[in-house]
Amino acid sequence: MVREPSVVDVDELTDYINEVVKVEGQLISWVEDPYNSGDDRLDAIIDDGTGVVELRWFRPAELPPIGTNVTVIGDVIEYEGRMWLQALGAGAMNWDKDDIPDAPLLAISDVALNPEDYDGQVIQLSGFMSKSIAPDVAFGTAKLGDHPNYGNSNHQIGMTIHSATGEWIEAGSKVTVQGVLSYQQRELRWNLAVQGPEIVIDRNHPIEIPLLDWSSQSTWMYSSGRTVDVAGTLSISDGKWQLEGSSGSPLCVLPSQQDLDSADSLNGSDIRMRGRLVWNTASSSWCLDKGDQSSPNLVATSSIDDLLVMLSANPSVIFNNPGQVYTVSAFMKYALEPSVEDESAYFTDSQGYTPGWTSIAVTIPGPRATWLEAGQAVTAEVTIAWDDENMRAELLVEQLTEGQKASPMTLLWGDGAIDWGYDKNKIVRINGKAIEDNGTWYLSEPGSDKRILLDAVNNCIGLDELHLGTAMQWEGRLLQIEDPDSLAMVYTLSSADVDDKDNDGLSDALESAFGTSSNNEDTDGDGISDRQEYIDQS
Repeated sequence: MVREPSVVDVDELTDYINEVVKVEGQLISWVEDPYNSGDDRLDAIIDDGTGVVELRWFRPAELPPIGTNVTVIGDVIEYEGRMWLQALGAGAMNWDKDDIPDAPLLAISDVALNPEDYDGQVIQLSGFMSKSIAPDVAFGTAKLGDHPNYGNSNHQIGMTIHSATGEWIEAGSKVTVQGVLSYQQRELRWNLAVQGPEIVIDRNHPIEIPLLDWSSQSTWMYSSGRTVDVAGTLSISDGKWQLEGSSGSPLCVLPSQQDLDSADSLNGSDIRMRGRLVWNTASSSWCLDKGDQSSPNLVATSSIDDLLVMLSANPSVIFNNPGQVYTVSAFMKYALEPSVEDESAYFTDSQGYTPGWTSIAVTIPGPRATWLEAGQAVTAEVTIAWDDENMRAELLVEQLTEGQKASPMTLLWGDGAIDWGYDKNKIVRINGKAIEDNGTWYLSEPGSDKRILLDAVNNCIGLDELHLGTAMQWEGRLLQIEDPDSLAMVYTLSSADVDDKDNDGLSDALESAFGTSSNNEDTDGDGISDRQEYIDQS
């Protein structure tokens, strides 16, 4: 006679190592083929109120919706400090019809008013995807908004997507999702845990396809993985397809079979093409994929959020594949000076500080001849390693492509030295007057004794006789250096210069006061520069 397995609480599983047990709890998430190795395997997470356990289910059967109360049967396995249930075949998970939750369909605004009312509940939400989701991403994140355009949404909620969707879901798609709402203390925000294969797409709802701007290639990372339109001149040479625009670098094109059949007529034509924007890791450049080509070199860049979700949800997947290369889009958290050595830094998920922003330590290889600015967008090919000294995961950057830089912060003299410390090493703007004292230049606040050291660029017009005594907007890098006389740290504005958009030698401040254009070196077109006319009338 076969003994029926005992029902065991999760917090007591350590007493049943290598025994077959039952656990009764709520199904809160699952992922198919977690290693993307082709295994007929599903990992499910069960919460019974005393704890959470992972069920590794080989040759799995049908699954109920998230939030269903289930009974699972499996062997209790313990290995290197980790414990899970392991099962084989259809009988490993059971539930009744009455165990399936009744998930109400809500508007995002309903949840936004009182999210605490739905904490821990299974709910359905209808909304629009903030970004495109690739079909093979086992763990991902996105936001669900109440408007197809991410920037126009009045309400948004974060989603953690478990298990691959099996198909592309375009940014702006209208979808219905079901999951468990919970508050993420680390991120200080509410989050809905959903299953990728259960996302229902409204295929009758039109999707807006963005047209890429050639003059803003540094912002293309925001459209990574999306279906986009690009207009330009197509050239085909030695099997290499490229689309050239009005500015910037050419865009490689991966043609469809229909394109290949029409290559002769398309070559040299001005054309508008539609495809998926992907990053080519082999050439570190953007490509327009028109043929849904499958290649390890072609990726839709991930966000830092996506990597952290993978690390949190299943760290063994990451650290068991130490050579796996990921392509991520991120922002520099702090400015990083040029160096011949490898340097430690941080990637973050937003251009500037926001409550709950996400960051991760990275090592960026040297040598580098230029600054990486705080808030600068970057696209990087990275591997993930464990930092024993600091007991944390970190990214090792193998290839880094710089993107758009953040606009300089304008500093106010009244903010004080402590607040200025948050912008140390950054490019900043300060309104001030240049003065010389015993051979040393300072930038001073007009009408006060406050001043900082001024290290101007060569041939800086702000220090010539025409501009001395005038308060102007200066731009430079805010550094903190040691003052050998006072043994104190003092601020200096390094590589500083004043605004002169048209490079006519007359600052924008004087042009504004004089009534000439800062965008035209000869405003009245008489052949005499604005600077010379200012001198003549002074």
